Amino acid sequence: MSVILHWLSAAALFGALAGGLYVHRLSSCCTAGHWEVYNLHASFGLALLALVALRALVRLLRPWPALPAHTPLWQRLIARATHIALYVLMIALPLAGWSIVSAPGCCHINPFVFDQFLLPSLDPAPIPDRATAFAIHSALAWIVMGVIALHASAALVHHVFYKDETLARIVPGLRPRRSRTG
Repeated sequence: MSVILHWLSAAALFGALAGGLYVHRLSSCCTAGHWEVYNLHASFGLALLALVALRALVRLLRPWPALPAHTPLWQRLIARATHIALYVLMIALPLAGWSIVSAPGCCHINPFVFDQFLLPSLDPAPIPDRATAFAIHSALAWIVMGVIALHASAALVHHVFYKDETLARIVPGLRPRRSRTG
């Protein structure tokens, strides 16, 4: 269950980030495809928020799996901090985005989530100023991209250099290159 939720969350996060980068690069909200991508961006963000809530529930019922016994304390601390940062960011990022469309006085249109329903405005908006909400949302997006790079790099280092099971635990069908002792 944890592996499935991990990859569904990753897909939702990458979908939201890709959509956000695309929409942000468009010079006008009236260009072809803007609203479709904008709706997908928000849809992935809302899906991410739901998945993180489910992941947090799973984490309460089943603690994080132990790291390999040979993992130094400093790596354990960084791994835990990175995971906590990812959870916090995966909650804060969609909420900041939702605040943008919920802030008063906007001609912005609330997104239509996966073509199923209109995303309601939060009342009151967690961040009531649209410009502030947008700045926070943008900054969080860049921060989460950096934390993802750290997270993925660490998993690859464990697989390639330490040759342990860290990456194999989260990638179905992947085997450790060889044991640490062998």
